[in-house]
Amino acid sequence: MSITVDGVSVLNFDGSFSTSGTNVEITETLNFAVEDPIPLAPGVSEFDGSGNNYIEYIHGNLPIIISAPHGGTITSGSLPNRTCGTDEPDDNTGILIRAIQDEIFAQTGGYAHVIINNLNRIKLDPNREVDESTCYGTNTNNTDETDTTEALYYWNAWHKFIDDASTVVEANYEKGLYIDLHGQSHTTPRIEIGYRVSRNDLLNNNLTSANSNYNNIVSGSSINNLVSNNLGGLDLEELVRGPNSLGALFHNAPGTYYASQNYPNCSRNGTNGYRATPSNFNGGAGECNDTAPNNSNYFSGFYYNNERHGSANITVDDGSNPGGTGSNITSSGNIDGIMTEVNRRVRDVGSTLEPFAIDYANVVLNYIDIHYNDFTIFNYGAATYDITDTDPSPTIDGVSNGIFTSTIGLTIDTNTGEIDASNSLVGAYTITYSFGPTSTTYPNGYYSTTRNVEITDNTLSTETIEREYLLFVYPNPTEDYIYFKASKKISEVLIYNTIGQIIGKHIFNKTIGKIDVSSLHTGLYIVQFLDDNKSKVLTKQIVKK
Repeated sequence: MSITVDGVSVLNFDGSFSTSGTNVEITETLNFAVEDPIPLAPGVSEFDGSGNNYIEYIHGNLPIIISAPHGGTITSGSLPNRTCGTDEPDDNTGILIRAIQDEIFAQTGGYAHVIINNLNRIKLDPNREVDESTCYGTNTNNTDETDTTEALYYWNAWHKFIDDASTVVEANYEKGLYIDLHGQSHTTPRIEIGYRVSRNDLLNNNLTSANSNYNNIVSGSSINNLVSNNLGGLDLEELVRGPNSLGALFHNAPGTYYASQNYPNCSRNGTNGYRATPSNFNGGAGECNDTAPNNSNYFSGFYYNNERHGSANITVDDGSNPGGTGSNITSSGNIDGIMTEVNRRVRDVGSTLEPFAIDYANVVLNYIDIHYNDFTIFNYGAATYDITDTDPSPTIDGVSNGIFTSTIGLTIDTNTGEIDASNSLVGAYTITYSFGPTSTTYPNGYYSTTRNVEITDNTLSTETIEREYLLFVYPNPTEDYIYFKASKKISEVLIYNTIGQIIGKHIFNKTIGKIDVSSLHTGLYIVQFLDDNKSKVLTKQIVKK
């Protein structure tokens, strides 16, 4: 028996099938197709294949990936407890990440890609290289190294889900942002943001091109791609500590509940937002200076998830050879990585967590808009086209597969943006190109760009003669009436204003007719003549004096 997939042999069996009735060799040919599984819809959870639901991937359709590796609570099951490394959980981050996802959906109608480790950290730490993550070969609860096989399975499932999410984001948006969400209990109450930039480089102001080692610092940072491709042309210093840095956006978040509890200190109590480092906020000496961590504890982002899935130009071990050296993966790519360590005070369930999740989600969306969102940039070659011109198509500088729409009266291909000039009404139009999830608030896609285009008719004259139909329309301009005479019946005449709204409808079924326009305001109008089949015979612009 031979099984092939797309012409390639994947299984062969060369032997005999025996039954009680005969010992003659039985042969059978079966034809069937092997297909890739249908992708899950955004917002739907996929779990590792074990049936235990330990590793969860909530599929998304935005250029945002968020993971919570240390917020799980499951401690039962066959996995042994880890006896190496750190096993302190990041309390409530598993709850927080779901609340962030909910707010992102409320704002956009779409979903971030979310990956959650539902196991307690004492069972698995997917933010470490494979040996420390699973305590491979060192776990005193194991009789031998092979007992960690199950933990290895979940470690691999975790990183495969993040890889899968990155692949989807790059395919749809060409670039995006990965955030590894953690919690910490340091004394200074602020969010610590790690870009894989060292404390010393922050303290010594090494993040500009004036520093001779600047290019190496950028290359090793987990936002290496963003430094090269952000919309504002900002350098690493501005991205990390400027007014549009992630830390600054947290400082300026509109939420007031957290600050009203007198949690931030350093002149921030009773205001809004959250303290974060690094940022552009300096509330004074020592721990009130958030431009750098100074002498306070600080997680700088030199951890496995951020290193493997961010855009730092480094190599990491892929974990394929536990207990030894695996294959090297060069991270880099177009997905940037940021590690956020949020302080305990923002994770209080029933108090600060929910308002913080709302602010966190909106800060991330704002960050994407400021630094990444050129997803729907497009342009036409001109701003004005005549109805006799060749149908124009836009140049799309953003992502493909978006949707084109326009105000009423313009005939446009919704997939390509090509304008059918001859079948469009004369007037000014707004064309929108949109991409991404849809919602009630954003019916055509969350990310969108608009352009203005005008359609004209340069055949206007006092007496218009359309030779194909022998149709006369006169006088033009006019004060009170327009007349028409045609070689065949005109069934209907429609009058539009310049934004495409029908303001007059006249039924004739005659070859001649008179239309009263005396009540119209002075200005331009479009008159459309239809034949018996409701097909357009002629569209003309008239001037009402």
